[in-house]
Amino acid sequence: MATVSNGKVAAREARIAARPPEMMFTPLSEQLANIRRWNEERGWGLSASDLHSVDLTPRAGKSRLVVDLIAVYLRDSAEMDDVQRTCHELWTVAAAQQPHTWSWDWYSDRWEQRRKPVRLIAGLAHRPGIRRVTVDLAAHFEPGRYVRPSALRGLDSAHAEILAAAAHFPRWIRAMDGKTVPYTWLSGYELLIRGRPAPWRLPALSWSNFRHTMSLTAGWANHSYSGWASPVCIS
Repeated sequence: MATVSNGKVAAREARIAARPPEMMFTPLSEQLANIRRWNEERGWGLSASDLHSVDLTPRAGKSRLVVDLIAVYLRDSAEMDDVQRTCHELWTVAAAQQPHTWSWDWYSDRWEQRRKPVRLIAGLAHRPGIRRVTVDLAAHFEPGRYVRPSALRGLDSAHAEILAAAAHFPRWIRAMDGKTVPYTWLSGYELLIRGRPAPWRLPALSWSNFRHTMSLTAGWANHSYSGWASPVCIS
């Protein structure tokens, strides 16, 4: 399983010379307010007791790209299974925070309202509910180093948590440059192509400053890239 020690986190941050823009992240209390609003607007079905049960105790510490966030893991619906519904809903909410967005399945997503064709990688399980999660958004990132996402996947790989971060933290998305703030793979997901698992493809989240667009593309897990992170859930 791929992990990042505290020592490696500190060393990685020491190699990132420039600071990312301030105020990228919002506190847990504001995130919970976001979830309450989206739950009502989108009909997620979270109860008052679900919302009251969320732990709002900060745990991320002082690492700049290690954050506390509130993620939702939805139940299935008549149209979508639980993993696909969660992915679809969080992407929809995240997209609403940006001036322009694009996803690899844009036609079926925009015009047909079809499910996101994803599933969790082997070993990960979807547990419906709402939880505070601590995520390292720069895990495995080293400026200028080429890495393959397939070599970084593990039982701590983030999936829905990254889309929750994109929804809560639109400034984080707009700060992505592959140098001080990495683009991110959603390594806990793999794509479905023609309904069949495709472990060599995974969603990849990035920002184009030229086009002012947030993109969710279909990346190649076995290709090497620089400027990318493979975020992990720490707790």
